[in-house]
Amino acid sequence: MLVTPATLRHLRETIEPIVVRLGCELVAVELGGGPRGPILRVSIDKTGGVGIAECTQVSRQLSPALDVADPILGAYDLEVSTPGIERPVQRAADFAKFAGCEVRVKPYGVESKKRTKGVLLGIHEGVVSVKTADEVKQFPLDSIERANLALTLEQFQRLGEGLSPLAEATP
Repeated sequence: MLVTPATLRHLRETIEPIVVRLGCELVAVELGGGPRGPILRVSIDKTGGVGIAECTQVSRQLSPALDVADPILGAYDLEVSTPGIERPVQRAADFAKFAGCEVRVKPYGVESKKRTKGVLLGIHEGVVSVKTADEVKQFPLDSIERANLALTLEQFQRLGEGLSPLAEATP
C-alpha cells in the first residue's frame, strides 16, 4: 500500500478536530498493512495519559466521521491507542518540541533496518536534523516515513505528567 504525505495530511485534517473536541491530542496517524488488510492507527494522548475509555470514545466518534469523509479506498481496520514509550513524531511542532531527545528516523524508500539513530536537533525550514555518532543528517519533513522517540522510562513518565522529557526533576 502506497501511503503519501498528502494522504496522511488529509487523514490528520479529518481526525484531529474530533480528537481535540474529546479533550485529547492527536499524536500520530499511520496507515499500514496488516494480515487482514489496511490498518489506520491513530495515537492519542493527554496530560496524565489516556486509558481504554478515551480510546474507545475517540474510536466511536472517528468511525462514522471517517465513513462520511471516506479518505481510504476500500475496507480497513481502525485502531486507536496511546503513543507509548516509542512515541511517533510527525508534525513540525513535535520535531521542535522534542529537540534533544533520542530519535530513530526512517525515510521513505529505505529498508526498515536502515534507520538513522541519534539526537534530534530540531527542525528548520521544513528540514529535520539528527546528530548521529559520526555526523549531522538532515531529512526534509516530507521525506520521513516514520520517526519515533527513544525515551527512557524517566523521560516517558515526565512526558505523561505534562512536563518536558528533558527537564531535570526538582527536589
